[in-house]
Amino acid sequence: MNDTIAAISSAGGPIGLIRVSGERAIEAVSAVFEAKNGAPLTDAPAQKLVYGVLRDQKGAVIDCCYAVAMHMPHTYTGEPMAELQCHGSTAVLRLALEALFQQGVRQAEAGEFTRRAFLNGKMDLSGAEAVHDLITARTAEAAQNAAAQVMGAVGSPVHEMREELIGMIAHFHAVVDFPDEEIDPLLFDEAAALLHRVTSRLYRMAESYERGRILREGVPCVILGRPNAGKSTLLNALLGRERAIVTPIPGTTRDLIEENVKVGQLLLRVTDTAGLRDTNDPIEQAGIDRAMAEANASSLILAVFDGSTPLARRICWCLPVRRDTERWPF
Repeated sequence: MNDTIAAISSAGGPIGLIRVSGERAIEAVSAVFEAKNGAPLTDAPAQKLVYGVLRDQKGAVIDCCYAVAMHMPHTYTGEPMAELQCHGSTAVLRLALEALFQQGVRQAEAGEFTRRAFLNGKMDLSGAEAVHDLITARTAEAAQNAAAQVMGAVGSPVHEMREELIGMIAHFHAVVDFPDEEIDPLLFDEAAALLHRVTSRLYRMAESYERGRILREGVPCVILGRPNAGKSTLLNALLGRERAIVTPIPGTTRDLIEENVKVGQLLLRVTDTAGLRDTNDPIEQAGIDRAMAEANASSLILAVFDGSTPLARRICWCLPVRRDTERWPF
């Protein structure tokens, strides 16, 4: 990790952000950035935006922008860092990166800033994993859950429990190794109480994993029904747009169509499937087999019935689906 890395850290828009981290981060940015006040960025106060112009490797002006220097250890990665806040043009950001590369900076790998933060002790493994969850969060609730983990909602309690257990073990070894030192022995009841408390806390944290997984990934949900029961129409209605093709021809949907639908505070991973019926068409049967497999893997099934037909003629399912069932009972 002795080299200096850079990457575009914005997702498009009017403002583009280039982040640089490493031993020569501030020096490299200072070489391509000319502050309006004439002072080099290396002399600028930490965490203070400085206005100036950005130049390419030939000295031509690329953009008018801001730069900021960040000194270790008070940085995201624990290394010297600098950032350029430019206009969000793809051409501007590309030229800015090329100018930095001419200064010996290299392109950062995916997730490398967070990896450096972890290796430099700026965050624990749970926090590093939560950064990815925060970046890919698809709901406000998922983002809040990931942000809490980044701030130590998981790592801090685990660290506290670890310290308590290490203290108990150290006391135990002291009693065993130095019996003549008149060290008060750790009472069995105290040790048992500590172990019970830690175990209960770990169980509560483990139980919260499923809630976090649902917030992060959503609830797998499959739409099932006979051909032309309205499955694809339901998917389109949930999405508010024409995602699946709807025709009066039975068997229009052959393959799985998956989309994310937010219902209240819950994210559903909704999958539209082929209509369930007996068929001699091998392609349609393959779609039905996929629908059955998807149903077995889902947590929620939306069963769609054709309200224009009598109840006695509607399909009858045995739910939940048995994994050894070869086909749906009709």
